[in-house]
Amino acid sequence: MRLKHALAACTTVALAAVVVPAAATPAAAAPLTTSSSLRATDYSFAGSVSLGWRISPYRLDPVTISVQDTSPDGYAIGARLVTNGANGHIVWRMRTIPTGQDTATWTTYAEPGGYIDNAYIEVCKIKVSTGVIAYCQASDVMSAPFDDSSV
Repeated sequence: MRLKHALAACTTVALAAVVVPAAATPAAAAPLTTSSSLRATDYSFAGSVSLGWRISPYRLDPVTISVQDTSPDGYAIGARLVTNGANGHIVWRMRTIPTGQDTATWTTYAEPGGYIDNAYIEVCKIKVSTGVIAYCQASDVMSAPFDDSSV
């Protein structure tokens, strides 16, 4: 009987020695972030973006975009991410505020392949009846908040 208890105690201690360090290791480091916001010159919309910059692989994660339609004028409001880098100028998919809402937030990521030199969002007014973009306004251009020239 004593042998079983001793064996169980040793097994528990050995298991704890393996499990505790694994649980105590820090989670993946949070990315350095940049952010920007904008308001239309006619005050009909507003938008903001927060970008988490990662090196390995080069990507923006998370990308959080928020937009607000502040004018019931027959236009929908949409936003899209724009990146510039190793794979050129990429205009990502337009996301629009769902019908019946005046705000929306999306969290996603962007991995264009290769380094990302800079990024920004465009917030656009889109004519509801035709789907044609009336005009867009860009946020500040944001670059990586770290030096990646030696990577």
